[in-house]
Amino acid sequence: MKGKIMVTTMRKGRKSLAAIGLSLLMAGGVLASASPASAAWTDCPSGRSCLWVGNNYPGLPNGIFVSDIVLSSSNNQINSIVNNGTTWRSRFFDSSNFTGINISLNNPARGGQTRDPLLSNGTDATPVNWANKISSAEFYS
Repeated sequence: MKGKIMVTTMRKGRKSLAAIGLSLLMAGGVLASASPASAAWTDCPSGRSCLWVGNNYPGLPNGIFVSDIVLSSSNNQINSIVNNGTTWRSRFFDSSNFTGINISLNNPARGGQTRDPLLSNGTDATPVNWANKISSAEFYS
């Protein structure tokens, strides 16, 4: 009888150990999948300007341009912008085809404001809410 109890206890112990191992493996998977959520403005490649639908540059940019861009699926939905250009300033327009009211960001070499994570607060140059207003953008000298 003692032998049977010992075997049963060991089986329960193995099952418990297996359950703990599975739990740790699942927790590791959850932790490993959390890292891509830590996106940042630095995800904007050098020489480009980038636009995000969400505040604070979540995930990959929704728009990236080298010279200009007219937005389609993210039109009037942009909430974060970055100019990571090497020479030019970026200009963001409230209308398609580079018309209407615009805001600008300097490039990193010129200094000044090069990014804005929360367009609802405006930019350094204007307190006007620019969230969900950008339709096109371009580099300019």
